[in-house]
Amino acid sequence: MSERVITNAEILAEPPGRELDAYIAIKVMGFKEITIVGSHYFTDPIDTQVKPYSTDISAAWEVEEQIKELGLTVEYTGSLKQVVLGTGEYVGMFDFIHATAEQRCKAALLAVIGGSGNE
Repeated sequence: MSERVITNAEILAEPPGRELDAYIAIKVMGFKEITIVGSHYFTDPIDTQVKPYSTDISAAWEVEEQIKELGLTVEYTGSLKQVVLGTGEYVGMFDFIHATAEQRCKAALLAVIGGSGNE
């Protein structure tokens, strides 16, 4: 998978799964390259599979820890608000605390690329 520019709209439209996980691995977690073999996504070194960041909450928490390390917590929080509010339903503090792995990953990507989900 080559590194390409991804827009806010593409991030918000991307379903949870391996493509979104690959974007997280490169743009947020700092991996340089993703190798796709069949339906498997590997990081460098080739024997390390990309974690299911967008579907596994424990992997999404690792993404949040990386956001903290990158010093992007303010940007991330703003992006998470936009992603969660984008559901169109009433949103309270409970909804932010219980954001899905997908929502957390999309917010992390938006924070890293400098977007807020308002395109």
